Amino acid sequence: MSSLFRSLALLSGAVMPLCAAPAAPEVHRPISPWNLDYGLTACNAIATYGTPKKPITLAFRPSPNGTVVRLIVLLPGRGVPAYQFEVKTNVTGAAVKTNGLRFPGTKGKNDIVWINFTPDQLAGLRAAGEIALDGGPLQDRFALPTIGKVLDGLERCNADLRKYWNVEGTGVGLSKPARSKQPLREYFSESDYPKQAIQQYDTGASRIMMMIDETGALKDCMVEETSGVATLDAMTCAILQQRASFEPALDAAGKPVRSVLTERVRWRIAP
Repeated sequence: MSSLFRSLALLSGAVMPLCAAPAAPEVHRPISPWNLDYGLTACNAIATYGTPKKPITLAFRPSPNGTVVRLIVLLPGRGVPAYQFEVKTNVTGAAVKTNGLRFPGTKGKNDIVWINFTPDQLAGLRAAGEIALDGGPLQDRFALPTIGKVLDGLERCNADLRKYWNVEGTGVGLSKPARSKQPLREYFSESDYPKQAIQQYDTGASRIMMMIDETGALKDCMVEETSGVATLDAMTCAILQQRASFEPALDAAGKPVRSVLTERVRWRIAP
């Protein structure tokens, strides 16, 4: 992460000038309009920046209840191993620190960055009209034209999504909620703890929402409350999507229906 250094020296009664601060990065502007994608399990607002030959894709993906907003950045691929980094943004007018996760995309075409924000951390987006990201592979500013309409569209999409998945009393009534066939902790092992998190002694709890269809298949897993550690949030959903099995919810007539299961997974390092 870049730092600002200032030095003041006295030599034979002469004052040396202050070192100049580095120039702010140029603002990237979208090369295509925002696209609001109504996905089966998530709502995404997507825009492309950079150039047609070297595009950078930016996407906002709120969790179904809107308690976490994932910012996704697709960068030109380098195939680097997954790693977590600290990132700072200034959307609220004051520096906000969080962390991001960079990992390689499929076939090495893109590297993917995930950064989880709370709505409060992004509260200034409408007024700011841009977002600055400083940390790891990102020292960038992105213009966000019409971001107010984009955020309104995501809210409408999420309302429809909650109804479709029968979230918290929306959609059809349930006589029996979806449930895991065994306690979630039994799907995890000590070897699943991310190496970087162990090295940094990172611990925390991720509250997740799992979307379970009529057959009991886990169709998606979304972070509803971040642990504050990007590697732990990502690993929580990755393990459950690979290993967990579920029984679907039932409606009032006893028919299997789509539903969600919200659980908290705690990561801790044994003493």
